Amino acid sequence: MKIAAPSKINLYLRICGTLPNGYHEIETLFVPLADPCDELDIEFIDDGRGDIHVSSDVPLPADGDNLCGRAARAVCSALKMVPSVRIFIRKRIPVAAGMGGGSSDAAAVILAAQKQYGTLPDGGHAAALACGADVPLFLHPVPSIGRGIGDRLEPVEDLCIPPVLICPMHFPVSTPWGYRHIKQTGDRRTLDDLLRALKSGDFEKTATLLRNDLAPALWDKFPLLHIRKEQLLDAGALAVQITGSGPTLYALFPDEKTKEAAHRMLSEL
Repeated sequence: MKIAAPSKINLYLRICGTLPNGYHEIETLFVPLADPCDELDIEFIDDGRGDIHVSSDVPLPADGDNLCGRAARAVCSALKMVPSVRIFIRKRIPVAAGMGGGSSDAAAVILAAQKQYGTLPDGGHAAALACGADVPLFLHPVPSIGRGIGDRLEPVEDLCIPPVLICPMHFPVSTPWGYRHIKQTGDRRTLDDLLRALKSGDFEKTATLLRNDLAPALWDKFPLLHIRKEQLLDAGALAVQITGSGPTLYALFPDEKTKEAAHRMLSEL
């Protein structure tokens, strides 16, 4: 079975506080992207053995340590099935880049298992949440507000998303590092204001309302981010921000023509 696993960006990410379990409470706006996406080949073998094997065209944690392996075990247990599962991942979403690649791959496994063996009453939500806070988003990848640890999802309709250009960085940043290095900046931009701008199609206003409370530490630590930001702004971007825990940059553009010109510029660097 072949299945595509989309990526995501966060147009808004506010740290609201710390929960009793030590996790951070957030308010975020997830926007799934069809490009880049990972491609998974998944095979279920009804042998009753329950062996899980995960491989990829890039170095990833193997088998039981891989998020896809955990997802396979969680969903097969919920379905009361004991197949062996073979998973091959063609990685197109950068690893440890704030774009949800591992979470999306895990969700793809949960969706594939339900396609093979039948839909769970909760659609696989519990199995997804057991694998990570971002995984439930990718069970139904539509623009959504995320609250709590990002798992309490509220789909949002009628958003007019500006053209988006992804600018990967060639170094990883772990999510725990991002949350350990949060810097208070007094940012007062609100999600409600951003949603109003997106629903009205006001790209200029949208560009002023992007927020990511994990970003200040990244801007401080990695000068290359500033260099890429200035290059994108010079190429016509309305705004450049870091997605999630980074370090991937995304740029919003006024139109597709300007975005494509910027893409060509980046490819020549």
